[in-house]
Amino acid sequence: MTLLEEPAAATPEKEIGKARRRKEDARLITGRTTWTDNMVLPGMLHLAFVRSPVAHGKITNIDVSVAQQAPGVIAVLTGRDVADEQGSLPCAWPVTPDMVNPGHPSIAVDEVNHVGEAVAVIVARSKTAAQDAVELVDVDYDLLPVVLDMEEAVKAEADLCHDHTESNTSYHFVFDAGDAGTGADTEQAFADAEVVVSRRFVQQRLIPAFMEPRSVVVQPQGTTTRSGPRPRSRTSCG
Repeated sequence: MTLLEEPAAATPEKEIGKARRRKEDARLITGRTTWTDNMVLPGMLHLAFVRSPVAHGKITNIDVSVAQQAPGVIAVLTGRDVADEQGSLPCAWPVTPDMVNPGHPSIAVDEVNHVGEAVAVIVARSKTAAQDAVELVDVDYDLLPVVLDMEEAVKAEADLCHDHTESNTSYHFVFDAGDAGTGADTEQAFADAEVVVSRRFVQQRLIPAFMEPRSVVVQPQGTTTRSGPRPRSRTSCG
């Protein structure tokens, strides 16, 4: 009687070092698609933002007169022009119930709190006209102290990032290993360890984001609104 050998078990494929087949739509990865920047609608206007070059300061004056006269410019709006309408951008993650949210207007009104904060917006007939007019807006700042170190920022005598708050502390978040169900394992690991090394780690604040910004094309009421995938143009509106 002849015994047949059992077939050898298949060797699992290695994932590391293996080229992965792209699953994205072919038209996206080859550029054959409709991006927001490709959309051209009748009478479409473009927005470009004037942004603060300083980290912290009071806005003492904004002169938009030259920008208003630039070719293709329809309007120039500052934070004070829309202060009553714009409100504050919503907080996407209220970490704790008692978190202090200092508020963040879409366009700064009286004070800037970080480099790149928008202080004015240009409305123009083309993207290039809007971008060119940004350079024509003259903004004066009264510089305020900046807070660069996290530990120094939470001290009682620290300069405030927002003068209407009581401190620079937004919230206290405590990770409780017991509540997370890992406390016993953690304690046992330390108890069984022959050597325990203690070290302080400083980690940068990092939130992954798209390399390309979000953008929107808006059409008047009663017409079809479209938005392209992975938009790469500045905000546009019609």
